[in-house]
Amino acid sequence: MKLGLLAGASVLSFSPLYFRRIYGLTYEKYTPNQLSTLKEEIAQKKWTGFNVTTPYKEAILSLLDELHSEAAAIRAVNVVSILPDRRWIGYNTDSTAARYILSEMSEVYPPWDKVVILGTGGAARAVAHAHYELFPLMPIVFISRQRNKVLPFPASCQVISYEECEAFDWPDRVLLVQATPEGMFPEVLRLPPFPIHLIQKGWVVWDLIYNPNPTLFLRKARAQGASIESGIQLFRKQAEHALELWSQDWVSHYKRR
Repeated sequence: MKLGLLAGASVLSFSPLYFRRIYGLTYEKYTPNQLSTLKEEIAQKKWTGFNVTTPYKEAILSLLDELHSEAAAIRAVNVVSILPDRRWIGYNTDSTAARYILSEMSEVYPPWDKVVILGTGGAARAVAHAHYELFPLMPIVFISRQRNKVLPFPASCQVISYEECEAFDWPDRVLLVQATPEGMFPEVLRLPPFPIHLIQKGWVVWDLIYNPNPTLFLRKARAQGASIESGIQLFRKQAEHALELWSQDWVSHYKRR
């Protein structure tokens, strides 16, 4: 099985190291010059499938032959399976992994009254989708640089700007999800523009970044008394599920034949 990662040139991911060392698979990172010829370029590499990360999670949608229902709802793809007939199927394993982790968190921490997500990109929407499936009645708030950002789901979500955070009515128990790339290696000193002083002792702060671990944002949240979770488990769980999908798709294809 030959695999790969579609990522921006400046993106540093553990995926190549993880799949090579844990599973002994051929895995390489690739940054295309343009998407118009990507299918031909990937065909030459003879990949079985590939992961997708910044900045291609939404751009890849136009190249897919099939889109899994969950990825269609999120409007972002982080895993593509390539069948022997060269059809591309898009999935979102971030949401599957987030659903597993959120379920675990709900057993460890006291119930939160609201989930607040920094960012509105593919990872942010994946977590929101997973949370909505587990807790459909709980309010979801996105914090975005774009005040009027329109999101595909869920209908009950609210979008506010970072400037509105100070005046927002914050409950005592919040799950705060940091889903922006701010603070990712090598820009480890960067912080999302969320006011740190608003974080309270009863909050759980989950940063989806896994390098560094913990991030500066998590360290500051811990200093405020909050419980913290890093992104390393999300990375592992989504990678495990991706490998299952690649294997299942090929087995299913040959059984049909």
